[in-house]
Amino acid sequence: MKSMRLNRGIGLQVHPQSKSGEGERHDNGNNRPGQHRRDVARELASGGEAVVLSATSPEKAQQLAAEIGSGASAARDNRDAVNRADAVVLALWLGPMQAVIAEIADLLPGKVVIDTSNPISVGADGTIARTLPDGQSSGELVSSLLPEGARFAKAFGTLPPQLLSSGANRAPAGAVLFYTTDDPTAATNVGRLIRIAGFDPVLAGGVGDSGRIEVGGDLHAFGGLNGRLVDAEEAESLARPGETARA
Repeated sequence: MKSMRLNRGIGLQVHPQSKSGEGERHDNGNNRPGQHRRDVARELASGGEAVVLSATSPEKAQQLAAEIGSGASAARDNRDAVNRADAVVLALWLGPMQAVIAEIADLLPGKVVIDTSNPISVGADGTIARTLPDGQSSGELVSSLLPEGARFAKAFGTLPPQLLSSGANRAPAGAVLFYTTDDPTAATNVGRLIRIAGFDPVLAGGVGDSGRIEVGGDLHAFGGLNGRLVDAEEAESLARPGETARA
């Protein structure tokens, strides 16, 4: 299958807080979830990728674009962001995910769609609660909501803000970001974006394996990795033989 070049940049939907209370605090209150979304956008923009941002209002998108600086611009709304990009990063909590996807669904066939979500909510006291039944990943749920023809991948949700910032462009051994997908075209392009963000991409399996790279999974910083970064050699040994490949 021919690889699709992402020549119009990234449309990134950012909804830092849902009405259900998701997104209040994270990591015992030390990091805001919205900061993670900003860091993803900032790393992509600093690597030379054009990033088109949408948020809960045009004013918030404009503020975020100004914070990121060069390479980032604000969309009028979600549909404008998708229309201006070849890849869409759904940097959302699960709460608003279904409504946002329904709003832009007719625009998604042929585009790479990247889900960063984790199946958790975080209370005001820092308590983390799982929002999906055991055994169901947010990657599988989000993938099921997409229209036929969308090229889905799960990525950019395995590291908290401080590790995403400190791990980018690490030397001499680069740090890894895991991703999952069943789509070879998505794999090629997500691998490219992960490299632009300053990490080494390692495929952790298909969409059905997405739970491994979500909170509590064996390949997530708040799971089996115990808050640490890994290099490509270790990452490939951690992922299942035969299903792991450097992008």
